[in-house]
Amino acid sequence: MPDLKQLWEIQMLDGQRKALEQKLREGQFSGELKSLKADIEQGRLIFNKLKEEYSSQKRVKKTKEMDVASASDQIKSLGEKLYGGSITNPKEVNTSSLKLESLDEKVKRTEDEILAIMEEQDDLRSRLEAMSAELSKKAEDYRKKHGTLLASQEKVRQQLAKIPLSRQKMLKRVDADLWQMYTEIQRRFDDPLAKVEKSTCMGCRVNIPFHHMRRLRQGDELVLCSHCGRMLYWDKQV
Repeated sequence: MPDLKQLWEIQMLDGQRKALEQKLREGQFSGELKSLKADIEQGRLIFNKLKEEYSSQKRVKKTKEMDVASASDQIKSLGEKLYGGSITNPKEVNTSSLKLESLDEKVKRTEDEILAIMEEQDDLRSRLEAMSAELSKKAEDYRKKHGTLLASQEKVRQQLAKIPLSRQKMLKRVDADLWQMYTEIQRRFDDPLAKVEKSTCMGCRVNIPFHHMRRLRQGDELVLCSHCGRMLYWDKQV
């Protein structure tokens, strides 16, 4: 009477091992983590561009402020000369007056430009602060999920590490000829041993003939599925 219980347990263990290995592979390339990481990287690129734009505006603003300071100094100096009596020649007075008007216009125009830059800076600063908070939140979310994934993968590795020894112990209790037949059928099917449920081979889902079921119930010999050729395992306790 062939004892297929150990063989069935080995097959179940092999299936469990494959499932765990698949889980480990899928975990390494978690779609959710990949998407979140890509989102964070894209966000950082945008953030850095905005930051560079903000820095560039600061430099432009500083340059314009220096221009205003320089023009204001010229206005003061020229005004003192013009209104202090240092310039008396009518032609020079007219030229200096025109220059003062030009400098005044330049100062006003530049100050307006500075105000516009300051408004843009305020907008950029708000966007940068919001993006920084959002990126920090996403980064923290990524760290937590990645940590959970690593812990889960470690648990899977620990489970996988126990399988070879358990399998070896089971294999010692399997008949050598039975194992040889099992490995030969395994060249065609990942599951050489098919469980029988309701007179059906669960390997190929085909009904088992009555006389084969009778032989299975008697339990005196090994019975193969007449359709797919798998070894049939009938659990009497089910």
